Amino acid sequence: MKVVKKLQDASKSMMRFVVNGIPTNLVNAGYNTYSKIYKGQISLGLPVSKELVVSQEEIRNSAVGKLALALYHIILRATDIRIPRDQIKLVILDELAKQRLRMTENVILLNQIDLNYIVQQRFKIPKSYLPNILTEAGRRRILKESLRTDRMPAYFESEIEELEQNGRGNYEIVYYRDFTEEGKEIGFRRLVSMEDVTANDNRPALTLVPGFANNSNCFNINNRYSMAKDLADMGFWVYLFDPRGVGVNEGRFDPYYTIDTMIDYDLATVVRFIHARSHGKPTILLGHSMGGVVSENMILNWALREHLDEVHILTEKQKSILNQTLPPLVETEQYLKTVRGVISLGSPKFFNRKSHLFFPIALWLNHISRIFRLKHVPVQEISKVMTELPLLKDFVRILSNHNIGDLNFLISPENHLDDKHFVERYLQVATESIPLGLGFQCLKAVYDGKGFKRMDDSRLNYSELSFLFPDNIPVFHFWGTADHLASVDNLKYSELYPHQYKQTYHIKSVQDLKKIEIPQEQSLLIDFVIEGANHIDLLYGKAARDYINPIIMQIVEKVWGDWAYDTEFAKTA
Repeated sequence: MKVVKKLQDASKSMMRFVVNGIPTNLVNAGYNTYSKIYKGQISLGLPVSKELVVSQEEIRNSAVGKLALALYHIILRATDIRIPRDQIKLVILDELAKQRLRMTENVILLNQIDLNYIVQQRFKIPKSYLPNILTEAGRRRILKESLRTDRMPAYFESEIEELEQNGRGNYEIVYYRDFTEEGKEIGFRRLVSMEDVTANDNRPALTLVPGFANNSNCFNINNRYSMAKDLADMGFWVYLFDPRGVGVNEGRFDPYYTIDTMIDYDLATVVRFIHARSHGKPTILLGHSMGGVVSENMILNWALREHLDEVHILTEKQKSILNQTLPPLVETEQYLKTVRGVISLGSPKFFNRKSHLFFPIALWLNHISRIFRLKHVPVQEISKVMTELPLLKDFVRILSNHNIGDLNFLISPENHLDDKHFVERYLQVATESIPLGLGFQCLKAVYDGKGFKRMDDSRLNYSELSFLFPDNIPVFHFWGTADHLASVDNLKYSELYPHQYKQTYHIKSVQDLKKIEIPQEQSLLIDFVIEGANHIDLLYGKAARDYINPIIMQIVEKVWGDWAYDTEFAKTA
């Protein structure tokens, strides 16, 4: 038997070398050679469609014009003083040049300190008018403070799924929206089992964050494949996050939208909203693939603010840039209280582009986007062709249900023997096209092989700063031994985390679950290596059903622990 197994392993290794290894080296070499002759789109800059943005100067002038018009009417209404709009524009441009004001995307928002300075120091308006000016500015929604206190209604729609309809259970899905610090609307959903939760109870809350080119439907494909409903059935409050431009936030693409935008604004806004609306209840972040990257690095950003001056691997220039980007210290201290723990499923810290054919093929997007003048990464269009075009659909189905030469980077077929159409269902429901900025940030990580870096001039490498992660927020990583997009080599980064208790469990059978011990403490980092699991197997299939889901349920119960509202609030509620 041992001889037979050795022969089988040798045959698989040879097949992988021929089908995957050799083509990977050839495509990498071709990319490197072509890149020496022609510049890629990354080095040329992001292409921008005229309907979105024509130039940075036009973005700035438009934003300045809008703010100047708003200030003109605010001052006139509050003081009866008429200041020419051209004069107001010049003042705003001067403040932008001096970096006292910042433009985020295509919006300039002021805080009360900014407005006080402009009114009193630049326009010499008496201080007695300030209360009226601030009131009017809040009403016109040009103040960051007003976005938090004078929001538009957050709850705007709900759906009910009943047992008689879906054959599974009774669920309520509520749609919410909020506004980010730079004034962009962000929508998200809450899914709960109607019989298992009540308002202001002490049950755990989880926020699910999807991966690259996925929307939140990846957590709710259908009644059979729904991590969201699995968690809701346990009596958990489940929130579904969608990046800007996909899912419930579907709309026009912003070519400059990146992972940084999700970290700095979108996910941070949703987490703060959940904390505020639930009267101080924290949330456990659960991210798949890029979703885990965003979740962990959002927290890392908050911690970086507290230790920015102490980080010696950053230059003074980097610190200066980050100082303008990171939230104020007084706010980050509160933000860190909004997260109870983090669960990352197949969330890479780095890529090895020589490890799989997928990576050098993906790198060619750098040149293809220039040649065909792409305005976004056409993931949804490709998925549609692969799952609907006759003959090609059948070919893709054959490939997805086999793993010839380890080419399958989505699932291990043995985890889905009872559903030959799983990959098709997943691609049709969960994948969406994404902005080029987001795609290029990942491509840079693939090409560089040293981790995820910010796209701004700070070039901050998130992966190198894991030692700054707060040691009182527990972290749980899941890795699949068959996952080429987030290989088990990423385990080496766990050494950088500052947590006191660290453990790695290798899960090969149900029996191994009995060995798992999750201590009741916060300074905790545990890695779970799941034998035979590929990238999407961490969400669905036999490995997820038998190993991963039971572990996640155990993690949630342990991490949530004895959290409860204080007695006075409970009485009031």
